[in-house]
Amino acid sequence: MDDDTRFDGARELIIAGRNEEAAEELIAIARTTDDPFTAIKCISSLKTLGLTDHVKEAADRTVSLTRSKDPDTCTEIATALRAMDLPSFSYTILKDLEPTDQTRRALAPCLMDLQEYESALDVLKSIDEPTVGDRILLTESLSGVGEHTRAIESAESIIAESTDYRSRKCYVTALIYAGRNKDAVKYTRTVLKEKTADANALAAYVLFVEGNMRSAAGYATRAIKLDQRHIGAMETLGMCLADKGEYDKARIVAGAINEISPGDRAAVNIISYCHRSFRS
Repeated sequence: MDDDTRFDGARELIIAGRNEEAAEELIAIARTTDDPFTAIKCISSLKTLGLTDHVKEAADRTVSLTRSKDPDTCTEIATALRAMDLPSFSYTILKDLEPTDQTRRALAPCLMDLQEYESALDVLKSIDEPTVGDRILLTESLSGVGEHTRAIESAESIIAESTDYRSRKCYVTALIYAGRNKDAVKYTRTVLKEKTADANALAAYVLFVEGNMRSAAGYATRAIKLDQRHIGAMETLGMCLADKGEYDKARIVAGAINEISPGDRAAVNIISYCHRSFRS
């Protein structure tokens, strides 16, 4: 039986609610497959279900399978591992690759997850042709090392060129890290006049950070009604559900994100928040 057939069988077990059996099959696939992408699919399913006991073993297997792969494939695998909240495994792959803009883009967020903000800054500054995404990461790194004035200036330059959700989220986050929460709220109120999915999703994010879960969930729901594929709004809604202890509903949202954008970090963020909320 090939890997795809076995993986489909594991998915059927999940649909049937037989999660423990599914976990056993997923880890068995990860142990025996020669395809790192199959191992990643197994990790993603285990994480989304909250069945994390065997994730480290599957991640070790994934890393071992990259040793004979080309740099582009290694970078793709490392990026996927980082998206599943496994930055140390991602770093193990990336640290030995030749530095290019592609590998630097993968390495920088990995270092940020490991709270190595100074190192992340150095990597981002060495990118030859920076994109808006690179500049957003640079802004986040500046906030991480306490360079709040520079972070806000960087974010302001980004939203002067791009007013999508991620750019605006970068700006309000820089304000919040600088302790300027009132300015973040004021800016968000201005943006809300647009009555778009992005505007409502931004309000949801800021209210979530402020601890106003009920209103955050309301704005997130409104954003999703306007755009059923808005990952940012879905992420915030999932976090709000987890905060209320509605873990099953939160996991359903994470699963929906995974269907729209397989391997998206937002889904893993929700699952991780479920675990933190449950423990507290």
